[in-house]
Amino acid sequence: MDLRTMTLMLAMGSFLYGLLLAVFKLNKNNPQKVPFWAAAKILQGSGALVLYFRTDTFDGLTSLAFTFILLGCAYEAWAVRYLAGKLVPRRLHIPVSAGIILACALTVFLAMPYQTGLVFIIQSGFYLLTSLFLFGKSEMRFSLRSLLAVCYSIAGSVYLVCAITCLVFPEYSLSMHGGYINNVIPGVSFFLFLVSGFVLLMLAKEKSDIQVLEIQRSLKESEYRFQKIVETAIEGILIFDENYTITFCNDNMAAMLGYTTDEMLGKTYASFFPESQLDIYNEQASRRKQGKDSVYECGLLRKDGQINWFLVSAKAILDDSGRFEGSFAMLTDINARKEMEFLLAETNRQLMELSNTDSLTGIANRRSFDSALEHEYYRLRRSNSELSVIMLDIDYFKEYNDYYGHVMGDECLRRIGRVLTGCVTRSVDLAARYGGEEFACILPDTGIQGAVAIAECIRQRIHELKIEHKESPVSEFVTASLGVATVRYSDNMSPADVVEMADRLMYKAKLSGRNRTEYAAL
Repeated sequence: MDLRTMTLMLAMGSFLYGLLLAVFKLNKNNPQKVPFWAAAKILQGSGALVLYFRTDTFDGLTSLAFTFILLGCAYEAWAVRYLAGKLVPRRLHIPVSAGIILACALTVFLAMPYQTGLVFIIQSGFYLLTSLFLFGKSEMRFSLRSLLAVCYSIAGSVYLVCAITCLVFPEYSLSMHGGYINNVIPGVSFFLFLVSGFVLLMLAKEKSDIQVLEIQRSLKESEYRFQKIVETAIEGILIFDENYTITFCNDNMAAMLGYTTDEMLGKTYASFFPESQLDIYNEQASRRKQGKDSVYECGLLRKDGQINWFLVSAKAILDDSGRFEGSFAMLTDINARKEMEFLLAETNRQLMELSNTDSLTGIANRRSFDSALEHEYYRLRRSNSELSVIMLDIDYFKEYNDYYGHVMGDECLRRIGRVLTGCVTRSVDLAARYGGEEFACILPDTGIQGAVAIAECIRQRIHELKIEHKESPVSEFVTASLGVATVRYSDNMSPADVVEMADRLMYKAKLSGRNRTEYAAL
């Protein structure tokens, strides 16, 4: 086989190995960013191809070929170090590459044997240094490491002998034209190419397999840690697919809802929401599908139909393209807290009701009356409507108490309170005990005629109670005197003025003989 044919085979083989090595590119996030093992073979193949087309005389094309070959040697050395787990500092890449290019450029100005000798000594340096590195790397598989180290040692030694011959004995090297320098070196290069290329492929595959095993081990460790976290978590944990079907449920979650884990799997999240809280589900499901996370409270149906309250911390699960593919939720049981909140709310409601209710009669008290009157009066400013107020006083009630006693007096007040409740029936109206034996009514959006009709209804029904009153000079039964005031909003009048007006009318009724209604409208 002639030299040109061997050079062409070396070039084609290097390109083939470069492509195969690129398949085993291991880590795209490699700090060096370059797949050196593939680049080395492509550079060596390019150099061999340029040599194939060179002329017989030493020219610039040969220098270019030597540049590619030496850069390939450097990259191959870096590739071996990378595969052995030791990176070449990035700061060395440019200086070494620049030095090789400069050295090859200088060969143009050197005589024939010295040109070749310079290239050979650089090649031998790369091969010998790499072999020494391999002999010292016990972490690499012994068979591959040793084989590659031996190949580089032989190649480095051959190139070193040739370099010494060319540099020290130039006449001898020239006399050997067509001898070992032109025949042995290509043969050694071709042999090295075959062996080292195969070994680099095996090392690349080995490292790839190791990384796969490390990833698998890491995944198993992560799964184990996740399983332990899930098993020991006091919170409930749910994982859903894109349709909110439960794909994972821990034991605590299932127990809190009265199910087994197997019973939970395959159910939809929506099936646990009572109808009154489906709006919460729809809102949160929409947020997850938009990739948003949130924390919210909701009640979920237990197996027995009862509702358990949870604080839910939900997170969307997205694929690499940002598409929603499920969600993760951690649920904390807050049922006890919710029960306390409901109890507290009910207690506050009752306290508020008690604070606004007369304890004796069960109707509104003075405080509630004042608040309602202020609200309704200032509402007139917007509605331009009428507001009527009724003030009521039981005739000769002090004499009734003195004669019949306070127990009977209290009963009398309770019965009159029920009369007011029966006559003041609209939800917007208010009947209240104003104080002592005085009562008051607020009638929003009611004119004078309607208010007088209600007042007369109250007066007549009190008389119809036929509560005996022997100390009354008006009647043998308990009676009442009423004053009715109807007003519209005025900047010159306050709610207190309305009460005062109704109160004056009530006293006018008393002065006019009692058991009657006096009224006026402004």
